[in-house]
Amino acid sequence: MAMRLLGSLMALAILPLNGMAAISNADLEEFELGLWQVRADFHMLTIMTGGEKYASDLDGSIDKARRALKRIDADAEGSEERTLAVELSNEWNKFEKAASANTMAEQGYTDTYTIQDVNVIPSLMLEKMEAFEGGTAGKYDDVRELAAYLQRMTSEYLNVAADPSGGMAAGTDEGRIEFKDAVPQFESMLAAARKNHSGDDAMSRALGQVSLKWRFIRESMVKFYENAVPFLVYRYTKQMVDTIDQAISLASTEVEKPTFGPVE
Repeated sequence: MAMRLLGSLMALAILPLNGMAAISNADLEEFELGLWQVRADFHMLTIMTGGEKYASDLDGSIDKARRALKRIDADAEGSEERTLAVELSNEWNKFEKAASANTMAEQGYTDTYTIQDVNVIPSLMLEKMEAFEGGTAGKYDDVRELAAYLQRMTSEYLNVAADPSGGMAAGTDEGRIEFKDAVPQFESMLAAARKNHSGDDAMSRALGQVSLKWRFIRESMVKFYENAVPFLVYRYTKQMVDTIDQAISLASTEVEKPTFGPVE
């Protein structure tokens, strides 16, 4: 979300006139991350033919994204922010309904239109968030953006893995990403984040762990049709996102520093 970062600088430049914008980039990035997590869990539930654990994961992701949206709605001030919050809420209601309607466990399949909504609606919401230029900047916006992009790649990977036709059952290319482009983009973002936070011990160690774990799934992203391993991609992405979340929560406190265990 590079456009959002530029918009943040513009917003800071006019603060004396308009006051502090209430919606932050952190709010928006957390919501975006939640959307891709819901999409990933939806498709993983299909891959695992409706396994109870993955149904629980999906419920948890829906709840997490819902709470992120509530923060955006609560913090929105002024007409532009309120408009954004209302538009996101309207799209979210449709998305949550679709994401909650995976019938793989009960019927052995899921309706094509449901899959289409799960795939398309997050991209529509992302467009609205990208167009919003008033978000206030934060110290770890680049790291949050990194986590959201990683989760987006994984959600696409699982979408393709869940569909024998190569992820095209939904009948649309809206929001689709190509791994040949996404992999170098993610690696560029990761390298930039590591450079930006090289003096931040906790975050530096966390990003080092992300870099290490990324190596375990990179080749599968690049050569999907030769070596599809959805369970490993799902698992390692979850670990990397959890590591980033932990680092953001703890990196700035002197009470406790995050510790990151070995790759599982």
